[in-house]
Amino acid sequence: MSILALVVLFVARLAHSLPLNSPLLSSYDYIVVGGGPAGLTVANRLSEDLTVNVLLIEAGPADVGEAAIQLPGMIGHEIGSIYDWNLSSVSQTYLDGAPRAMPQGHGLGGGTLINGMLWNRGSIADYDAWVELGNDGWAWDDLLPYFKKSETFMPVSSVEVDMQYSIEADPEVHGSEGPVSVSFPNYKWNSSAVLFDALNELGIPTAYDPNTGRVAGASFLPLNLVPESQTRSTARTAYYDPITARPNLWVSTGQYVTQVLFADAAANAGATVPSEKYASNGQGSAPSTPGSIYGGGTMPMNISDIANTDAPPVKRGYLGRLWTMVKRATMPRQSSSTVSAASSSLTAIGVEYAANSQTPPQNVTATREVIISAGALHSPQILMLSGIGPASTLQAQQLSVNVDLPGVGSNLHDHAQVWCWYPYYNSSYPNPTMLSDVNGTFADNAENEYWHNQTGPLTSSAIDGVAFPPLPLVTNGSTAIADAASAQTAQQYLPANADPSVVAGFAKQLPMLIEALSDPNRAGYEIINANDGGLTVGNMRPLSRGTITLSSSQPFNPPLIDPRYGSNPVDAQVLIAAMRFNQRLLTTSSLSEMDPLQISPPVKATDEELLTYIDGKLRTEYHAAGTCAMMPLELGGVVSPELLVYGTSNLRVVDSSIIPVLPAAHLQAVVYGIAEKAADIIKAANADVVVANSTSTQSTAPNAVQSSAVVQSPPTTAPAGAATLTTFVTVVQTETCTRAITIGYCWTVIWGDHNVVIPSRCSYCKAGLNKKKPLGSAWPVGELVANVGRSRQSDRNAGGNRSAGQGAKVHGLLGPARSNASVTREIANVDESGIDPLLLVSDQPDGAEEDGSFEMPQEVELPTPPFELDDVLGTDFGSGFDLSQEMWQYA
Repeated sequence: MSILALVVLFVARLAHSLPLNSPLLSSYDYIVVGGGPAGLTVANRLSEDLTVNVLLIEAGPADVGEAAIQLPGMIGHEIGSIYDWNLSSVSQTYLDGAPRAMPQGHGLGGGTLINGMLWNRGSIADYDAWVELGNDGWAWDDLLPYFKKSETFMPVSSVEVDMQYSIEADPEVHGSEGPVSVSFPNYKWNSSAVLFDALNELGIPTAYDPNTGRVAGASFLPLNLVPESQTRSTARTAYYDPITARPNLWVSTGQYVTQVLFADAAANAGATVPSEKYASNGQGSAPSTPGSIYGGGTMPMNISDIANTDAPPVKRGYLGRLWTMVKRATMPRQSSSTVSAASSSLTAIGVEYAANSQTPPQNVTATREVIISAGALHSPQILMLSGIGPASTLQAQQLSVNVDLPGVGSNLHDHAQVWCWYPYYNSSYPNPTMLSDVNGTFADNAENEYWHNQTGPLTSSAIDGVAFPPLPLVTNGSTAIADAASAQTAQQYLPANADPSVVAGFAKQLPMLIEALSDPNRAGYEIINANDGGLTVGNMRPLSRGTITLSSSQPFNPPLIDPRYGSNPVDAQVLIAAMRFNQRLLTTSSLSEMDPLQISPPVKATDEELLTYIDGKLRTEYHAAGTCAMMPLELGGVVSPELLVYGTSNLRVVDSSIIPVLPAAHLQAVVYGIAEKAADIIKAANADVVVANSTSTQSTAPNAVQSSAVVQSPPTTAPAGAATLTTFVTVVQTETCTRAITIGYCWTVIWGDHNVVIPSRCSYCKAGLNKKKPLGSAWPVGELVANVGRSRQSDRNAGGNRSAGQGAKVHGLLGPARSNASVTREIANVDESGIDPLLLVSDQPDGAEEDGSFEMPQEVELPTPPFELDDVLGTDFGSGFDLSQEMWQYA
């Protein structure tokens, strides 16, 4: 194929595409709330079925390929940016009283835009604990196929490098065809190998592949890294960018879901109240993050966005596939009394969303399911704003209680970490701090290496070689910490107002956590090695439990986030043991070669001084979880093992909030696996569902040439709930396509103030639904005269004659037209005796009509009873356009 031909094809593809954030339809099969790793995974997998349409709504923006996102060496620089919600906790009264920054991804890709890129899953026993908590089907063996499904793993190609950094990939636990690229950087900080030797000296083993489910020990973790370009593999680049041409997936950014809407349930009126203070939610005033393993970044800020800053916006390709049927309906809202989760079954019918608190909210309908994937801090907020949560919390904000679900917002826990600093002074070992030295050549050389060869330090995260030591191996077998936890009661360190079901849930978790702390083969904490002398310690088995609750009934006010860090004293004891072990590491023969200097915490600090140090330095490790826990209702659970919110029939939560108890792992690989499994659960649950908005090429209506529509004793009254609407019917046609790809037209039956859109087989019509001209109208009295003809259209709106007055003849089409072809359609003659089909045929020669007009070959009188909506829904408007009542929703 010639270069010119390739260029022409490329231009043609662009011409037939729509950009990200194209105008939304009024109805979708599935609505996914949140465009992070969970939401994008679910949206991708559900839209694999072209017979359904899927909408994903993301509050943040789409990135434009900034270097601070793309380059592994610049991890941390986007924390505090537009891609971060900039949230903060309430004052942490069990620490030093100061709030803590709670970074969360705020963009298409969610946390995968700003996280540390580390890729591991935790241990087999971690997921066995999920099953013990009442979640059959969520064991390690159940999730492993989904972990593999999410990734394309690329092992290190050099045996020498494998041996130096103790990397030994097990192909049995890795995927080779998944969306996320998982690999190792081209550059590795050699101080990691030194640390591993030091750990081995003290009896900590090496986990050569940390993703086998046996992670207790030193591990060189792979990254979500594209091996060819050495750039970050985000949820967007993995799960969205490759499928932008998919015609049934719509993604809208910069839109905040304010609540889920339910049939026959009260909506939150507070969502419509303007709030000037939080007009730009997501850009809050989180405190700075000094001493964080990432906050502020470790790399120079002046690295240019070569070849990235001008990245074009995402284009949506539309290549002639059949569009989905669209239901335009306004769903009624009615107040309901408070009901318990055990006795209710709400049906989600859509969501309300807005760009900010100053813009009017809009609704969009879901005909199958709503999936919330807004993360551990926002998913519970959305549930509560929708009337699902602890009744006392909702009533305090004057919100209607649709489902009293005490577990919503409870069980918040996190891998809290404490920064420790022992800078290395052996200059023969390069370290990441050298990238910040503006007076040296190391940073300049690193930048040149990256942009020219995709090699050098900027291909690597500052953190790569880490360790997950078991607690017994760092305490010389002491059981003192586990014994202290065993002496506790479940209620003792929980919030004083914790619901009995939440207490029961933690009572079930507590012995599992004690077992993990006592097991010499399971991780108790993590050593986060920054390769510059930073050996941050993070608690993998936190006992402290916090809450997410509402600050107000207005959705643009951030939630109140209270991790209650340090509320359970065992957590601090784990961190003290970890810092004591760091001191031992510094004295090993291996690590002594690095010439470390202990600065923070101070040398010879007492346990009391270490407690004070923890109070000032403890921060999030960015692994908040558990706030919509997958546990039984009686244990404070929020979702079932099928991820259905208790008390609802079609509302699910899919993200880290469903994790009942954290695994010893960084969470992105875990969340991808959860979402892959969730997608299969949702598909299976909807396998037998039949709805009208299908992109199937097979018509669900009878062939108009062979048979008429079947209407059995059409009613003469409107359906329940619609009796007050006017029964005035208009048939309109959308603007025809200017791109020479139209193979049909879209028709809309306007009934009163509501529309039912009948899509054609036009790949562009979705964008033109707001450009219509009436072709004809009928009042529900006297006779209805139908005209069937053919139209040749190019670039104009449909024309035709419109009758005026009650009982006049209709001049226009009541069925779809085809360009340059004869049209054969049937209109059912509905009278009091039943059905008398009439065959209407137009056989005008091509070109006989003027653009924008219709030739009317025949007129047939169809006497009708009073014309009601059911009559319209039961009428055959042509092959492929089934308006049967059971296939459509209407108000």
